[in-house]
Amino acid sequence: MDESRLKLTDLNTYCLLKIFDYLSEADLLRLSMASRFLEGIINSNIFAKWAMDLLLCGIRDNPSVNQRNFFRLPNFRRIQISRNWVKGVYEQRPYFHHDPMFPTKLCLESDALYITHASYLRRYRRTREDAMDRLYEKEIYTSASTDISDFVKKQNTIFAGRTCGSCFLYDDGYVIAEQRMHASNEYLHCVDFLNSLYVTSTDTCCKLWQRSQEFGQTHFDLVMELNRAFKSMKLSADGQWLFGGLYTDKDRKALRAIDVETGEEMVFNSDTMSVYDLKIKDDQVLFMANFDTTLRMFDRRVDSDVATWEDPFDSSFYCLEYDGLYAVLAGTSMHARVNLYDIRMPKHVQMYFPGRSWRHDGFSPVYSLACDSQYMFIATDHNLRVFDFSCSLGTARDYNNIIREQFRI
Repeated sequence: MDESRLKLTDLNTYCLLKIFDYLSEADLLRLSMASRFLEGIINSNIFAKWAMDLLLCGIRDNPSVNQRNFFRLPNFRRIQISRNWVKGVYEQRPYFHHDPMFPTKLCLESDALYITHASYLRRYRRTREDAMDRLYEKEIYTSASTDISDFVKKQNTIFAGRTCGSCFLYDDGYVIAEQRMHASNEYLHCVDFLNSLYVTSTDTCCKLWQRSQEFGQTHFDLVMELNRAFKSMKLSADGQWLFGGLYTDKDRKALRAIDVETGEEMVFNSDTMSVYDLKIKDDQVLFMANFDTTLRMFDRRVDSDVATWEDPFDSSFYCLEYDGLYAVLAGTSMHARVNLYDIRMPKHVQMYFPGRSWRHDGFSPVYSLACDSQYMFIATDHNLRVFDFSCSLGTARDYNNIIREQFRI
């Protein structure tokens, strides 16, 4: 008689989903752990929908942040981790303290984190147990001893520029070229490349280069020189446009676009005097971190800023990170603070303060920023800070309404 009794797993999916409507998230998670059959139904019909548009953990259209994850996250873990981002629940750890102050640049991939250390570029292997190893796996360097100011990695190729105007190319495990591209009295701000086109910019000018090879030696030929000092720049995905933000423009039109073929300049109608960092959202939309304490989203189709967010403490924004969906992280000029923004909302979602240590007072800007769904990496002038949002028992530091609470608004 017992064998004829109806089991929960005997019900069809429609009936099960109607029953699950009355269960809490915790109950659904317990059911998922109790039965693989129920786990499949709950994950594909409930958790997958909840995880679709999460900040930094969303799955819609496979955003770029998922490509930086070390392993594939289950949907229920995505929900928990995204909630930690929003509520400010995390654990933080300092890495690689250095007494001399210098700006550090970061590049995060699914299996490694690349970090500049003065004149060196180091690769740290990522692991399942921790954000990264503390001992570097590989060190990339050349005979030059000046600091690396910027670098870009695409596939197996790294293009890095030094403050003195010298640049080197690392490809398939070897430094294959190093060449002086600007005068030594210029300060190199940023570099970028796409296929065989390479771009460098200093505080004086911007140059476009063509990579070529002759007698087995790789070198760069100057294609175009522009009288523009870009603080940040990016080549479009099709290589047709170079988007750049000027270090300063008195007319408050610092965002520009250069036609790579003709050199013709387009002045965009974005109301900002200085762009410190720039990210491409898609073919038409750009994000900008600005000196004037604003984060802006610019749409080329209407030639206007379609959204503007102001920092609540009037700090300049130094750097950006975009998850490929709705979340933007912005590093500020004071207290190593990072703001989280949802581009669908008019104000910040959360703020993260690394805190002080006995070796560091915490007043540093955020020079570079990288993240995946679980970790955020913050480069300050004395160390690297790692925030772990995957923890289940981390301390909650909710600064979303800090201004309202301070002034009793």
